[in-house]
Amino acid sequence: MTTATAARYKEEDTPKAQKFNLKTPYMKQGRITQLVAETPNMWIHCKINAEGGENEIHTHLDEDHSFIVLEGEMSVFNEKGEEMKLKKWEGVLLPKGAYYRYLNTGEGNLVVLRVGSIVRDKPKQGKATRVTPTGEEILGGSVENKSLPPIYMEKFFADEAR
Repeated sequence: MTTATAARYKEEDTPKAQKFNLKTPYMKQGRITQLVAETPNMWIHCKINAEGGENEIHTHLDEDHSFIVLEGEMSVFNEKGEEMKLKKWEGVLLPKGAYYRYLNTGEGNLVVLRVGSIVRDKPKQGKATRVTPTGEEILGGSVENKSLPPIYMEKFFADEAR
């Protein structure tokens, strides 16, 4: 490979900054989790909940993640039922293996930024990674997690975002 070809090859493989925005529809009912950016090791979602939240206690065995409240209020509960109240501009860090559930406890929609990151010693492929304290798999959008069919509003959080 010539030096110019090697330089061009390396430049094409160099990671690039990604611009993203948080424009996400408000909800009349249910919730939405909108992926706004990702790499192989990290992902960012904008989540909006009209009511409820992630209603059943669970943990993620393959990621550390956090929630940052952008609008509204949320309560995060651990496996013992202990409550942590979060208001706008507050957040919670949930390391792999930490059990939690959360609820929209404010008036109006709850808007949170969710940032997740892969962990090293994650479960083997094919094994459940989102589980209840009894080890059973529970999917985020499932009836068991008390998901309601989403009904969107005609307005958006971060409507002016491009």
